Amino acid sequence: MKQKLLILLFFISAYSFAQVSPTQIEEFTISPNPANSTLNITLPNTDGDLKLEVFDVLGKRVYKGVITKLEWSVNVSNWKKGVYLVRLSDDKTTQTKRFIKQ
Repeated sequence: MKQKLLILLFFISAYSFAQVSPTQIEEFTISPNPANSTLNITLPNTDGDLKLEVFDVLGKRVYKGVITKLEWSVNVSNWKKGVYLVRLSDDKTTQTKRFIKQ
């Protein structure tokens, strides 16, 4: 029951974070997914800095940074195994993807 509640909370959180307007932030990619040590984020283009936040399944922010170039890496080797939400945002839009840490 507790696991089902956590999964439900995760999907509710993912839905609330994923208000995407593809006209502002183009689709970003995450690789490898799942990953063990490094999370690579690639943007097709950028007009400015983007805010990067990563949340665990309970909604706790585990990483916060600013992406200033088309390719960005985050060291995830010390993170717990599980599912995370990777959120990119600017002043107008937000885009969220799931990431699995092994």
